[in-house]
Amino acid sequence: MDFVEFRIKMLKCLQLQDELNSKINPNWKEERTERDFFRAIWLEAAEFMEELPWKWWKKTETDFDNLQIEVVDIFHFLLSLALLKDYRWKKHNSSISYTDVIVPFFYLALENSDKLNINGLIIVSEDIVRQSLSEKDTALFLSFAGIVKSVFESFNQMYLLYMGKNILNHVRQEKGYKSGNYQKMIGGLEDNKHLTQIIKQVKDEQELEKVIRKAFEKIG
Repeated sequence: MDFVEFRIKMLKCLQLQDELNSKINPNWKEERTERDFFRAIWLEAAEFMEELPWKWWKKTETDFDNLQIEVVDIFHFLLSLALLKDYRWKKHNSSISYTDVIVPFFYLALENSDKLNINGLIIVSEDIVRQSLSEKDTALFLSFAGIVKSVFESFNQMYLLYMGKNILNHVRQEKGYKSGNYQKMIGGLEDNKHLTQIIKQVKDEQELEKVIRKAFEKIG
């Protein structure tokens, strides 16, 4: 993928994330802090690591569908962090946009990252925890690029799953996720599982929202 296409897709992700965050809290850029998102990132990284076979005392099987969902969950909070930083740079009259810096940086990181084996993924998930706790945003994007390169066939594959998860997050909010009324377990399966099954059958980004909403109305 060339940079022009990548930039268009990243800006689309940033726009969708801003819309979702604003749906949850219209004033989120004033009320949330960067530390909130760093914290969310390292907690999601811990959930990502839980999907890996790091427990030497028991046999575990890696569920790659769950692994990919956890990567997308990290991406949600990285995008939110980038949006908040961008807002604050502009608020302080910066002549440079944060997203104009981090988007090409992330592209180059993806282009130059090697695929990691399972042990490498365990180590990089620990790196993400350390980088989040020390609030090193560029290092986070660099580490995250290695995970994306290793867990997905392409950025496009992650992009499509992100789009789907973003739609699911809207459905969750509309059905009472924030108030605690939403039920994540549907027919014995978590909604994320239903989502991955739906996305595997959809290749057209334009059809994604219609198909996901129709499916969740039917199963939920």
